[in-house]
Amino acid sequence: MGKIFIGLVLWNIVLFGVTIWLGVTHRTAHWQHEALGVLTAIYTLLTHCIVMMHFMGSGKGIKEAVETYDLPDDPKTGYVRRTKKFKGRTSGLATLSCLLIIAAAWLGGAKDVGMLKGMTHAWFSYFVVIFNLYSFWVEYKVIDENTAMIREIDAKIAAKT
Repeated sequence: MGKIFIGLVLWNIVLFGVTIWLGVTHRTAHWQHEALGVLTAIYTLLTHCIVMMHFMGSGKGIKEAVETYDLPDDPKTGYVRRTKKFKGRTSGLATLSCLLIIAAAWLGGAKDVGMLKGMTHAWFSYFVVIFNLYSFWVEYKVIDENTAMIREIDAKIAAKT
C-alpha cells in the first residue's frame, strides 16, 4: 500500500501545484482553474478515502488472522489494539482533510459567482493544501507502521504452519 499511496500523493501534489499556478497567474481561460480545482478536490477526497478503506480492510484482516491462527494478542499492546490506534490516528485527519478540501472548492465556487470578495478563497486554499500535505505525511507514516505489523504477523503465521 505504501507505494500506491506515494503514487497517489505525488499526483495529488502535481494537481495542487497546477491548480494553484492557474489560480495565481490567471493566464488561462476562466474555466480552467475552476475545472482543475474541482478535479483536484475529487482526487484528494479519493486519496484520503483509499487510506480509510485500507485501514478498515487491514484491520479486519488482522483481527481474523489473530483469531484464526491463535496469535498472542495482549489487550493493551496487541495487534488488534495497534490496528485500532492506526485507524484512529488517520481517520480523523483524513476526514477533516476531506471536509476542508470540500470547503475550499465551495469557497472557490462562491468566489467565481461573485458571492465572495478578496483573497479568502486563496488563503483558505493555501491552508488546506498545507494541511493535506501534513495529513499525507502522517498517513504515510502510519501506513508504513501498519505494513511492518502485517509482515510481522505473516512471519508468525508462516512459522506456525
